[in-house]
Amino acid sequence: MDYVKYLPVALTAMVSALTIALASWFGVTALLLVVCGLCGVVALGWPQLMGVTARKSLSAVILAAGIVAVLGAAVVNRVESLFFWSSVSLAFGVMVVFMIQVIRGSGRPHRLESTLGACTGVVITTTAAGWVAGLRYPAGMREAADGAGLSALRVRGFAPYEDWGFLGVTGPGGELSVVALSAFVMCIGTAAACVPARDALVLPLVVLASTVTSVGIALLWGELTLLFAGVLGLAGGVLLASFRRFLFLQGPPEHILSRLAVGAAPIAVMGVLVYFTERLLIA
Repeated sequence: MDYVKYLPVALTAMVSALTIALASWFGVTALLLVVCGLCGVVALGWPQLMGVTARKSLSAVILAAGIVAVLGAAVVNRVESLFFWSSVSLAFGVMVVFMIQVIRGSGRPHRLESTLGACTGVVITTTAAGWVAGLRYPAGMREAADGAGLSALRVRGFAPYEDWGFLGVTGPGGELSVVALSAFVMCIGTAAACVPARDALVLPLVVLASTVTSVGIALLWGELTLLFAGVLGLAGGVLLASFRRFLFLQGPPEHILSRLAVGAAPIAVMGVLVYFTERLLIA
């Protein structure tokens, strides 16, 4: 198997995750810009990957849905509304995709594939808003109201507490950023997914490496419970393992934009897992 063809996919995933980790340390605005760029990469390459027609219009819909979702997560002032605009963008994005197919008229080739592929792209970009929502929930929202900050999440770990922002793992106040933790998990998981071996060996390795990384960072910095870190690492590992399996079954995409989109897709989707894991496990 020619693993060189998969190199752009792995590099895109790695760079995307590292950029998210760095941006999360600088705040919501920086992370918003990075996630919008991530949506742009997916929007440009996803229609090519799925082999759909009307690529320009569908790329525009995929990108617009993602940007609206990300902006919504960044500007709302209620915790309950953090993912509201993602739902709205997803609904309207799918509706516009169907409208484009109707406008194209009858008898067009690959209509079903085009519709399903574009809808999948909309799902990916709208779920990317979870990165921004995850950075703001719950302490980011509370910080604006009473100055509590992320300190409410702090749980003492095995190592001395550090507050100098090493590799962007800590937030501006010195507390662990859940978004940065998740991004580092995706980096390690991506590296494990690049091991040139059979899926029977690599897929469990990806899940194990992601989980161990998440728990290890939580123990080192002592900011989050092991349950939260373990669930987050497990979710990221399963996501990356699924994408690796799908990619190897289908073979490397032919076009460079498609390869970049495949690399960016699991990082974008991880956003929704970050946010809802926080909602479920952090009060």
